[in-house]
Formats: sequence, structure tokens, C-alpha cells
Amino acid sequence: MGGFNANGFNRGGGRLLVWLAVLIILAGCSGAKKTEEELNREIHSLKAEIVGLKEKLAKLEADQQTIWGMLKKYDAGAEAAAPKAPSVGDQPLTVSQLIADKDRLLGARVKVKGLLGPVVVHHKTFVLRSPEGTVEVFFGHLDDKLVQRLTSQLLDQPVTVTGTVNLTPKGGAKLAVTAEAVDF
Repeated sequence: MGGFNANGFNRGGGRLLVWLAVLIILAGCSGAKKTEEELNREIHSLKAEIVGLKEKLAKLEADQQTIWGMLKKYDAGAEAAAPKAPSVGDQPLTVSQLIADKDRLLGARVKVKGLLGPVVVHHKTFVLRSPEGTVEVFFGHLDDKLVQRLTSQLLDQPVTVTGTVNLTPKGGAKLAVTAEAVDF
């Protein structure tokens, strides 16, 4: 007969199926070897890319240090060329002088002398005035007795304010002084 067993398979056909299974398994294993080779190639290319990136990073860091050096030289030259802002020990500036030198004096601690203008208690400010304009003065850390004296007396004489020059919080280019001391 044709070589069928009790299960209905041909003996030669069974061997063929076994060989096909073995070949499929071997084909799968050889694919895994190719995948490992591809992974090794990718790892080597990534390592080369990392080396290249490290070189670029080193160059950027060197460029950054060069830029920092140039900025330090520029800042040192600018500080030497810029005139110093007057300090508290200097003679008081007039409101006119403060307005004329506002760009140079922003952020500086100065003494300003001027005529007292309106005092706005609920805004905690008063105004120093001159023919060229006005400067708003914030009470800052002034003592309550001093603020009461400013608001209750009519002062015809100039007032000297010691404080830091800045721009008004309302915006614009108006000057303001945050008062630390007031002499009248």
C-alpha cells in the first residue's frame, strides 16, 4: 500500500513536515543573527555619533568661554568709561539736574532738593517740582511722624529727599524716588 499509518499520514510526508519545521526554525535563527549584526552596526554608528557630539560640545564650550571673556572686557571698558552716579555724600541734586540725567541716575541712591508739590496720602506719595518737571516721591520706609509732618504743614522751603531713583510704576518715562529720608 501507499505507506499510510493509522493516523492517515504518509511516512515520507511526515518526514517532510519535520524537515520543513527544522528549516523554519533554522531560518528564524539565522534572521536573529542578522538582527544582532544590524544592532552591532547601529551601536557602532551611535558611538561614532556620540563622539562627534562630544567634539561639537567641546567646541561650543570653548566658544562660550571666548564670548564670556569678551563680555568681561567690554563690561570693564564700559564701567571705566561711564561716569559714576553721585552718591549720598555728594551735594544734593536739584530736580532739574535729576530730570536731565535720569538715564544715568536710574537705580542710583541720590539726594534731591526741590520744592514740595502736592502730597497724596492715600497713594503714599508727594511731588518735588521744578520748572523742568516733577519727580514723584514714594514714602518708602519713612517714619509715620515724618509723613504726618509732611502732610500737615505748609512748607515754603525746599525739601531734600534721600532715596533710590527709578521709573514710576504707572509706566512712561516719569521719574520716581523711593524715599529713605526727608529733610526740611
